[in-house]
Amino acid sequence: MMALAIAAGAALLAGTAMSTMAAKEDRVATDVGKSRRHMDYKNGVFKVRAGGGGSVAPLTQFYPPVANIKVGETVVWYNPTRVAEPHTVTFFKDPAMFAPIEQPYLISNSTAVKPLAPGNSDAFTFPGPQGATAMLGANARAYNVAVIDGDGKASYLPPNTQYAMRGSEQYLNSGFIWPEGQAPEGLPPVTSFSVKFEQAGTYDYVCAIHPWMTGQVVVK
Repeated sequence: MMALAIAAGAALLAGTAMSTMAAKEDRVATDVGKSRRHMDYKNGVFKVRAGGGGSVAPLTQFYPPVANIKVGETVVWYNPTRVAEPHTVTFFKDPAMFAPIEQPYLISNSTAVKPLAPGNSDAFTFPGPQGATAMLGANARAYNVAVIDGDGKASYLPPNTQYAMRGSEQYLNSGFIWPEGQAPEGLPPVTSFSVKFEQAGTYDYVCAIHPWMTGQVVVK
């Protein structure tokens, strides 16, 4: 009898867990459906959701995937995900300008790299050219709000900035866009990214973290 009771209790817990997960999945599906039907576009501002969902099924898509606007109007991206899952909005004309999240770097002044904070970590170093030491590190142009203009000049912009896109930029990146209040300590607290489009054209963009996550702005 005790074994039957234990088995019944386990089945009940499993059923409850499955029901809870199913309910979460239903909420995610409902959110997706609403975002696809609803277009937040008024007073010359078009809002795009970067991701969504929660821990059970975080979404890696832009909604709507295409923003049709007029010259001089603005697109605002924000991240409504219920967990700390970041996304970027990254424009580039030449694939060679894509900024990977991590890159190899030469260490010119020292061969010793120590963790800044305690914990289970160690720098990934490897032999570089001509006996130098190289390491794999985070790419600031992927994590931060950054732009490379038509002349090749790179610069960084403040978090949550509004940028005026001229159409000649080689690279423009939002930085990691976090859900409100979820940016980890030490990283730029980016929660939105606004771009005013000053020239007609079609502007394709991707999420540098999830490269299959793509979007487009069509300006007429």
